[in-house]
Amino acid sequence: RDELTRQNRLSEPMASGAGDLGQQVGDKGLPQCRGIFVCDLPPGLAELDLRQLFSQYGDIVALQQADAAPDEAIMIEYATFEGAQEAVETIHLASLRGKTVRCLPISALEVIRGTMVSGQRLIIENIDPTIEVQGLWDVCSLFGQVLDCKLQLTEDGKSCGFGFVHYSSNEEAAWASSTLHKMQIGECEIRLRPFQWDDSALFTGTLYARLVYNPYMDAAGVSP
Repeated sequence: RDELTRQNRLSEPMASGAGDLGQQVGDKGLPQCRGIFVCDLPPGLAELDLRQLFSQYGDIVALQQADAAPDEAIMIEYATFEGAQEAVETIHLASLRGKTVRCLPISALEVIRGTMVSGQRLIIENIDPTIEVQGLWDVCSLFGQVLDCKLQLTEDGKSCGFGFVHYSSNEEAAWASSTLHKMQIGECEIRLRPFQWDDSALFTGTLYARLVYNPYMDAAGVSP
């Protein structure tokens, strides 16, 4: 059915690196949770289509839109921890209507919330245009637990040559930065630097940071 082109890749096991994100919940320090955040969705997906897709992994308690176009994203609460974990392991970095979808456990977002500018999130620049997000995620995973990683693409799906990685600790981020900075990967010598708030404008699919963390609201003592 053309409305939801999941294709074979969506039902196949994920490669090492990306599939590990779901296994990190419980096994590697992230608290178990029943909620997931799905971003980089293709535009125009109806709620019925989304429910049909995500209900394959467990009973859905709630599904709500988190961001509108062009950064369409949804939040889903499952009835069980197992349903949420299976959804992350299957959907994360899978192709949906030609777009690579990111699917993150809410427990990962809660960690990301307070560490956006603490040094755990790194900007990666001068990435070889032939490298895809799966390859970028796999390389970054060599240095620690990756909570999120993105290769920014143009509207026609070509690499912009930059991305980011968000680690679960400063030590992991520091190790990755000291090792990968100015390392040649492919035909390019990549550069890494700490993320700053102004970098948010460079990326699509990252409004979850605004959703779960607003430094001005926190400073004022207002819960987001």
